Amino acid sequence: MPPPLGDDDSCLLTPLIPASPPPLPPRATARLHPLPLLVGALFATYYHLLVAPAPSYYQSLFLSLGCNDTAAAHLRALTVRPHLAGTEANALAADHVVSTLSSLSFPTRVTPYEVLLSYPVRRSLSLSAPGHATTTFALVQDTYPGDPYAAASAEVVPTFLAYAASGSAAAEVVYANYGRTEDYAYLASRGVNVTGKVALARYGKVYRGDIVINARDAGAAAAVIFTDAKDYTPGKAFPDGPWMPATGVQVGSTFKGVGDPTTPMWASSEGCERVSVAEAMATDDMPGIPALPVSGRDGEEILRLVGGDVAPEDWQGGEGAPVYHLGPGPAVLNLSYTGNETIATIQNVISVIEGKEEPDRYVILGNHRDAWTFGAADPNSGTAALLEV
Repeated sequence: MPPPLGDDDSCLLTPLIPASPPPLPPRATARLHPLPLLVGALFATYYHLLVAPAPSYYQSLFLSLGCNDTAAAHLRALTVRPHLAGTEANALAADHVVSTLSSLSFPTRVTPYEVLLSYPVRRSLSLSAPGHATTTFALVQDTYPGDPYAAASAEVVPTFLAYAASGSAAAEVVYANYGRTEDYAYLASRGVNVTGKVALARYGKVYRGDIVINARDAGAAAAVIFTDAKDYTPGKAFPDGPWMPATGVQVGSTFKGVGDPTTPMWASSEGCERVSVAEAMATDDMPGIPALPVSGRDGEEILRLVGGDVAPEDWQGGEGAPVYHLGPGPAVLNLSYTGNETIATIQNVISVIEGKEEPDRYVILGNHRDAWTFGAADPNSGTAALLEV
């Protein structure tokens, strides 16, 4: 292996690469016929296009060792219960990973970390408008007839947006499309004032944390995010197809930082320095306003009562959806959310296969294991694949 190049090493290379090649004498130039070069170039091109390289021995060996049955068994073991970060169920999922890797005689250890996590305590959302009875949303995801996981679904944490600020707001609704900065700029250009209102936006295009933070920066008192069927149910909904059902809700974090909010940019090791929970929740990486996610069905019900100018065509929903208006009002949302931001224990499972030739260098394979609900797709399809690899 050649030594790494330093600031002075370039001088060792420059003599090997002349600034410009010396010109050929006229007689030498005259002897070069382009036909052999053209034939050679065409042959090389067609060889690479038509003759596919054979798979390497190691690639074939690797693919022959995989088994869908064992990957499926891992996925089943990991997703039999909802396993939110910091819960007993997620610790049990970590145990499965440990036992699997240890059974292969790989040195394996568990490293716990104490980190700031967010859980819902109370939440409510109701809709009112002149001439309409008040609707109180159930904020639940329905199971389906014959669901084999219906009993385990009782362990699912209620729908929420992690790290949303605790608080309440009762105000007119403004529809903000995907909640991007350009969407709020468009509302301002149309004279729609978001200040003090409840911003209603749909998932897609940007991170949910940005959706809430953009609402905050536009002056909204609270935010609601719905899953629009136009984007998430282009075909048959589950259980008849793979797409989001009408009462399905996307939950997740709204924190924009990296790692544990109480240890910004350093590890949450035992005994380490931390900022307070209050300080962590007050940073610009936190949403700073109360917010809730709702289903596509609930989002459409809200939009049916929103008035004002008709929203642009690319702000509209799909087939069968009501016409979306910008607001504000006359629809009013009364939103209340109380969260519990607390220090909880999570586990990193670390296993090492030491290389022979360069044991001091690393190839890192990994994925997260905790899930907002059962996690069959995100993330445990990855965990199952990782264990099978």
